Amino acid sequence: MARVAIVSDIHGNLEALKSVVRAARAEGVDGFWHLGDVVGYNADPTACLEMLRECGARGVQGNHDLAALDPQIAESFNILAYEAIHYTIQQLNSGHLAQLHALPLCRTLEGALLCHGTPETPHSYILNLYQARRIFNLMRKRFPDISVCFFGHTHHQKIWVQDPRGKVMTVDTPNSTSFRLSTENLYLINPGSVGQPRQRDSRARFLIFDTDLQAIDFRAVPYDVQRAQEKILRAGLPEYLALRLQDGV
Repeated sequence: MARVAIVSDIHGNLEALKSVVRAARAEGVDGFWHLGDVVGYNADPTACLEMLRECGARGVQGNHDLAALDPQIAESFNILAYEAIHYTIQQLNSGHLAQLHALPLCRTLEGALLCHGTPETPHSYILNLYQARRIFNLMRKRFPDISVCFFGHTHHQKIWVQDPRGKVMTVDTPNSTSFRLSTENLYLINPGSVGQPRQRDSRARFLIFDTDLQAIDFRAVPYDVQRAQEKILRAGLPEYLALRLQDGV
């Protein structure tokens, strides 16, 4: 596989997912990988699962996906996420549940590591230098032959780098500009969120990974936010879940 679209945190937002799939196909990608949280927050969990299946997407479980399989997990969520998961559970049939259940928590594809939160658990975050350094150390111990890990959960496009000396840093994530990965470094890379962006920008985020060139291209595409909002309100989900989409928070 030469070029793959990597998506994360779709969260039941069909309008955003359609725009991302359309944009990725227009660039001639060879396949799709997802980093979990297909469901939760928005109104179309089943349609998003079905679209990923139609795309032949390969991926991992997110914490919201796990909560749809085990509602007790949602008891630790905030009230908005809790209500959305219970709405989601009511929409899923046995086939959708089987699709979620079949996803691993962590996997390797084409020499890259895929996870939702971290390779340890989909519930934890990589938000700061200390957390990034700890996961780099874990990668060196548990996945010594892998230099790049794609993760989600934070809803922010991000690149963390560890150089051969052990120094950890972040780099800018330029849209529509290719970023080449060095064989000397380790990388933690987040494509951002498709269905609930939190970068004060309503556009859906994803990236394209060229497995041959070892290069990534971040993308942000507009979608029909108003239609996604209307669906949330018609579903009886909390109004704030609709409002936040417009501001990308």
